[in-house]
Amino acid sequence: MKNNILEAREKRSLEIKSHLSANKVIICIKANIPGDNKSIKEAHVLVRLFTLLIQKKYDVKSSTLKKSEDGPYTLLEINSDEGYQIKKEMIAIEDTHPMGRFVDLDVFYQDGQSLSRRALHIDPRKCYLCQDDAHLCSRTQKHPISTLIEFIQLEVKSYLKTLIQGYIEDSILEELELEDKFGLVTPSSCGSHPDMDYQLMIRAKDAILPFLVDLFILGYQAEQLDHLIMQAKAIGIEAENKMFETTHGINAYKGLIYILGLALVSLGYTVAQQQDFKNIFENMSILSESAYEDFDKEPITAGISLYRKHNITGIRGEAYRGIPSVLSALPLLIDHTDITLRNVLKHLILVSEDTVFLKRAHTIKHYNEIKDTLRQTDLNDQIQLKAFNQKTIQEHLSFGGSADLLIVTIFLKAIHPIFFR
Repeated sequence: MKNNILEAREKRSLEIKSHLSANKVIICIKANIPGDNKSIKEAHVLVRLFTLLIQKKYDVKSSTLKKSEDGPYTLLEINSDEGYQIKKEMIAIEDTHPMGRFVDLDVFYQDGQSLSRRALHIDPRKCYLCQDDAHLCSRTQKHPISTLIEFIQLEVKSYLKTLIQGYIEDSILEELELEDKFGLVTPSSCGSHPDMDYQLMIRAKDAILPFLVDLFILGYQAEQLDHLIMQAKAIGIEAENKMFETTHGINAYKGLIYILGLALVSLGYTVAQQQDFKNIFENMSILSESAYEDFDKEPITAGISLYRKHNITGIRGEAYRGIPSVLSALPLLIDHTDITLRNVLKHLILVSEDTVFLKRAHTIKHYNEIKDTLRQTDLNDQIQLKAFNQKTIQEHLSFGGSADLLIVTIFLKAIHPIFFR
């Protein structure tokens, strides 16, 4: 194994030298993993995270991601004659980013040799565990490899949990704080929901957040998708119970727990398996293969009743099909202005089957009439916007299912550049 690792390093060195020329810098991004197995899941996650982070920082001419016996690595080619300055910037990332100590951001310039900290009179890197010189700890094998690996795994998991929780919370708040939202709760209005207000939604959001993060971790730690849905359902039920306890029985985010929860399980699995963004939707469909079985079960919920009466599958069908409404909405979310967010919400209302909306519309005829009215409403026109908003409140209409899909759209749009090219 060690010979294979050494051969992989030599091959990578030759590859780097073949790319170098005048006024060109190569950044090699590699996870700093001890032991013989350099290709653990965390190595792939770290390389992907830092590749995307550094690509945003420079005008990268080419990017090559490869796997080897020495672990995954990325070579970024940059047209620059500032090799030493770039090395200083990479050292700053290694020293300040929460995950920086677990990656090597090597810079190659001119003669093909990696620019060192010593050449820049910068202190050597510290050990993960004891803060001594990392090279000294490595040479003397001061710490068991298993201890180091376990530490890396725990730290990466903790970082991902914090990262994901922030994006979930931001996405929920972005939808919640949008005004003039067709009967939905906003900071200034309870809309068509006299039993809800902004503060209740905030409390509900806080109650379900930890469980949503747990769903991401469930997918991240799984080796395969089979049977994952039962574990996901158990976590989802815990989230629902906590929400109802917090809101005293008011359903603020039950639909969101379901649809965003499945998206999070799928995202976690997709990231861990080094898959592409499109696999989130495919994996979600696989996870939801049993969704239609719910329509034959008791007790009969509002969603099941609407399916049996109108063949409308609602959020279950959306999940089963791999959230096509969200996939179609993502290109429309070009910015985060109120106008754009409302138009994305409009799109989601028109292309999805919203059982919350149908239940409040009472009849399928009125449901379709309201959709036609919205289709003809120019939301960029304040008069038309206010008129439609007032109509929905007067008729006690609400588009809760579509609002949940908007949150998923916002979340996936935000997370895309963090984990995916």
